[in-house]
Amino acid sequence: MVTGAPEPIAALNRIRIVENHEPLVDLRVVCPHIVVLARARPFVRVRVAEMLNTVPPRLPHGLRLRISTALRTIDDQRRHWDSFYHHMRAEHPEWPLSALHRATDRFFAPYDQPAPPGHCTGAAVDVQIIDANGAPLDMVSPLSGWEAAPTDVAGLSEQAAANRRLLVQSMLEAGFSNCRDEYWHYSYGDSAWAVRTGRRECCYGLVKPPPLSALGGQC
Repeated sequence: MVTGAPEPIAALNRIRIVENHEPLVDLRVVCPHIVVLARARPFVRVRVAEMLNTVPPRLPHGLRLRISTALRTIDDQRRHWDSFYHHMRAEHPEWPLSALHRATDRFFAPYDQPAPPGHCTGAAVDVQIIDANGAPLDMVSPLSGWEAAPTDVAGLSEQAAANRRLLVQSMLEAGFSNCRDEYWHYSYGDSAWAVRTGRRECCYGLVKPPPLSALGGQC
């Protein structure tokens, strides 16, 4: 299972953003067969929601797609980036700043570059598959933590590998691209999607999030 492509910051910044001004929609309303965690800002672009709605029919009976992260503000992204950076610095005090930045950028897109993070454009979602009891399928055993994050990581159990393949194939068949460093992260229409799929332009740039209290179709 080979997915994704390298996403160097320089390549992301070369992507031309041709914003199509597609509105955000509320996943809680337009994707009724998908579970959205309460902590998530439940908004994505219209086309992204349409693509997500094609995923549940691809899953075996009793399984559901769950979204843990959708839209983020730039401030959200900054907090995530800074937190992971300080975590890496504590774990690797001997690393130079350049190495710490590269390690952090691998899992959290920088918030201060011309190419906005995918979650800040309404293009990206972090997803899991859950069973009928709401428990996420195992996609990491016997690994744990960030060592299990790369989509094509070696050493997974047979069951974890099969569950991961189901997630990846279902999302790719729906039209998303996968971040190869995070098996759970998928996007369509952002700069990273363009880099992964060999395009020079993307259709989604930075978008202003609606208030968390918003509930309805288009926002």
